[in-house]
Amino acid sequence: MPARVDELARKLIEQHANRAVHIAVERLNQSIDERDYPARDFWAQVVHAIHEYERSVDRPKARAAGEPSAVLVKKKR
Repeated sequence: MPARVDELARKLIEQHANRAVHIAVERLNQSIDERDYPARDFWAQVVHAIHEYERSVDRPKARAAGEPSAVLVKKKR
């Protein structure tokens, strides 16, 4: 991810915690409504960066709590 995207994603997380992704999605939707395609692409990257950051933070917590890795879990039939 470009540095500006990561920087803004982390800033939104610091300022808004769990609401960060919702705020970024609101901006993404606004840019879609306004047909501002460069902004749409930018905000889509920010949303993705927030999700990636959340996954990287949640993964160690889940393993520490004794949950199996998502990669190792298979569907039961």
